[in-house]
Amino acid sequence: MYKKVLITSTGEYLDEIIEHTLNLVNVKMEVIGLYVADTSTPFLTPTKIKEMMANELENRGKDVLKEMGEEFKKSNQEIIYRPMLEKGDPAEKIVKISEKEDVDVIIMGTGKSKIDKHFLGSVSEKVVHSAPCTVLLIRTKQKYGSYS
Repeated sequence: MYKKVLITSTGEYLDEIIEHTLNLVNVKMEVIGLYVADTSTPFLTPTKIKEMMANELENRGKDVLKEMGEEFKKSNQEIIYRPMLEKGDPAEKIVKISEKEDVDVIIMGTGKSKIDKHFLGSVSEKVVHSAPCTVLLIRTKQKYGSYS
């Protein structure tokens, strides 16, 4: 049985990810909500632009983590929720935090289109191959109803 879960999301498909997480809960469980602000930028990006992007991602992360916490509170289940905001490479941070926190399972969505995955790589794919624990991938629907 899972006692400690790491959930990671950029905010997209949050409802689906939380729904699947709540389906796993039948005992007291700790949930770490992780948002990783991807700080990578194209080479030669001006410093001011990098700072603006980092601030925007950090603010988005705070909103996502707050929303995640509110959804778990509404569930009336015995969940200890702990938000975490990190900066860096998402896949690397997810794996590192899962090791440090000794989590039992990582729950994340697959939510990118095939084109995005081809050009940008897939965070979930990298996590699956490097994680020290079970990874539960939630197949998320694209905004227009098709699966990726």
